[in-house]
Amino acid sequence: MNIVLTGMRGSGKSYQGKRLAKALGWKLVDTDTLIEEKTGTTILQIVEKHGWPHFRKLENEICEQIKTLDEHIISTGGGLIINPDNEKLLRENGRIVFLYRAPENCAERILNGSKERPALTSRNIKNPEDLKAELSETWNKREKRYRESADLIIDVNNEIQPEEILERLQDI
Repeated sequence: MNIVLTGMRGSGKSYQGKRLAKALGWKLVDTDTLIEEKTGTTILQIVEKHGWPHFRKLENEICEQIKTLDEHIISTGGGLIINPDNEKLLRENGRIVFLYRAPENCAERILNGSKERPALTSRNIKNPEDLKAELSETWNKREKRYRESADLIIDVNNEIQPEEILERLQDI
């Protein structure tokens, strides 16, 4: 079985994924990293050159490729789970954990992290308020899918230890 982490950009999927993988002695797979390795380019460059629909197709190909993995923590891109086909593929050998972090808290994490991310909407992001508005808009579109697809929802607005996540996973 695998543990598949979903959630908004900036929710902490990569961070929690590394911690969970270490706690379990499992391997960590990041779907965005796999796409970058497969294409030899960055997510930002893929979206700028080919658009989001092409990127979503690449996500689906990666899900097909990794569906048979075992004992992996799979950190997904923020929008991967919006495609029900991706959910179906990852559910074949995994449990889906939605890491909930409020959009404004995601924005704070993003502002302190990588700047190499493509815009999620047509908004022109010039300041932190624009980013918060973009994330809120995206959250409003995705919240239902995140919640419907999850076997477990974990609020990560406050610090949470990997052991707590693992304990809660035993209940599903």
